[in-house]
Amino acid sequence: MKSKIVTPIILTVSIVGLITWKLVENKQTIDLNAELSLTVNTVVPVMVEQLQYMDLNERISVNGRIDSENEVVVYSKAQGIVVRKYKKAGDIVSQGTVIAQLENNVIRENLRLSELDFKKAEKDVERFRNLASIGAVTVRELEDVQIALRTIESRITDLQDQLNNTTITSPAAGIINKDYFEEGTLLTVGSSVVDIVDNKALRMYANVTEKEALKLKTDMEASITTDVYPGRTFTGTIKAISPKSNDQYYYSVELTLNASELQPGMFATAVFSIDSNNSNTPVISREAIVGGMKAPHVFVVKEGKAYKVAVQVGISEGQYIEITDGISSDDTIIKSGQINLIDGTEISILNLSK
Repeated sequence: MKSKIVTPIILTVSIVGLITWKLVENKQTIDLNAELSLTVNTVVPVMVEQLQYMDLNERISVNGRIDSENEVVVYSKAQGIVVRKYKKAGDIVSQGTVIAQLENNVIRENLRLSELDFKKAEKDVERFRNLASIGAVTVRELEDVQIALRTIESRITDLQDQLNNTTITSPAAGIINKDYFEEGTLLTVGSSVVDIVDNKALRMYANVTEKEALKLKTDMEASITTDVYPGRTFTGTIKAISPKSNDQYYYSVELTLNASELQPGMFATAVFSIDSNNSNTPVISREAIVGGMKAPHVFVVKEGKAYKVAVQVGISEGQYIEITDGISSDDTIIKSGQINLIDGTEISILNLSK
């Protein structure tokens, strides 16, 4: 009986021991793998280059927005209800195109009556002039009827102007960008009617720094690119440069554009090519710069290790940037792999660009 009880206990203990041993062995393997994964190769592979010398022209690149050179807001010069809407948003208009017609029955009737009064006043003046010639009326009486005639004439001129203003026309050619009325709308003097944008005469405004402003001149051309037309380049010409900076110390540059494909409201990039007459300029690849243009640094190779060096940069063109101070032609500059580097990191050179 005791033998039947002891045997299962021994068997159970053996199984538990075997499982425990396996778990311990697995943990040791995991710990070993984790330790190996933390082992980092302290030798960082990099690509390097040395200073190159080339003719370099400076390029100034700025972003801006394209606007219409002629943007007109049309206001109503008369008061009345719109009885006919001829044009709406999106329509193309020429100078003088009728946009809307306001009611004008009352004005027309007043004008008709005033014209009748004018004819009567003309006869009165003529009659009093004849009577004055024979002394039948005084000069003062003649002057009174002449003043009455001029008053009626002035009223007719005013009514004719009011009548003309009830027909709202476009003062410029372009596209109606927005309209503010419908048939039945009551417009008052000064009410906005439509916005007209000339999409053929375009301009672009961009902000440049004070150093860049000194290098730009009116009539200088710029290459204009936009994401809407990838791969295409348009031409812009500097029309004006603001003589005073804004609150952020930027100067505004206005360019005129000659491109029917572009539209007001688009964002674009203007690139100015400045002939700096810099020959044999020391340059390195732009990708070699770390820390950005505000605090530029490069890593140089010394005795198989990388060391961070501050540099001063000048003009740039494409993938190259001028180095004005910090390194010499004898230095080997790391241009790829810097993300893994700190001062004193051991490196292995994959290539050497000359």
